[in-house]
Amino acid sequence: MRIGIDIDDTVSKTNDYMVKCALEYDKKYVKGKGFKDKNAYSFMDMFYWTVVDASNFLEYIRGGKFFLELEPMDNAIEVINELKNKGHEIVFITRREDKLRTRNKTKKWFKNNGIKYDKIFFHCKHKGELCEDLGVDLFIDNDEANVYEAEAHGIKAILFDSIYNKDVADLKRITNWKEVGGEDEKIKAFQKAFKLYKSP
Repeated sequence: MRIGIDIDDTVSKTNDYMVKCALEYDKKYVKGKGFKDKNAYSFMDMFYWTVVDASNFLEYIRGGKFFLELEPMDNAIEVINELKNKGHEIVFITRREDKLRTRNKTKKWFKNNGIKYDKIFFHCKHKGELCEDLGVDLFIDNDEANVYEAEAHGIKAILFDSIYNKDVADLKRITNWKEVGGEDEKIKAFQKAFKLYKSP
């Protein structure tokens, strides 16, 4: 089986660390007022920022060590490596920019964390279409728009839980990578439904 997986807030704990970095950036470079709405999705709504402020911040983190300092999601490494060891093909599909600096840092992060995979596809704006082109059998992402798009292209897809998708009720959802790997009956039923592991 070929499994497509998003990176940010699906495999890495990106959002919380990005908000922390944004708050530091706000104080240091924008001399801002702090949070306008801590739980907002865009930086312009979260802080008292302009589009230029947000763009400059993204350039700032891309040029630094941000992508190297992210923590993996709980149990992601063990489960993804287990899937790879079971013979599944793992491809990561991300919206991260397709520039040398980001590619190198992303690949180094995977290497540093010992995560096994086959390929990474960068700057993917239409993940469902790419999943279909690649022949992906199962897709996992924390952005419901990408999950809906994958399903529209006939791909089995799972929504990874995040603070931004709590209101989405009509998609298959996981809250922890343990739900994809493990031994209890609920997990075995999930694995059987998505054919993640061959029966002995």
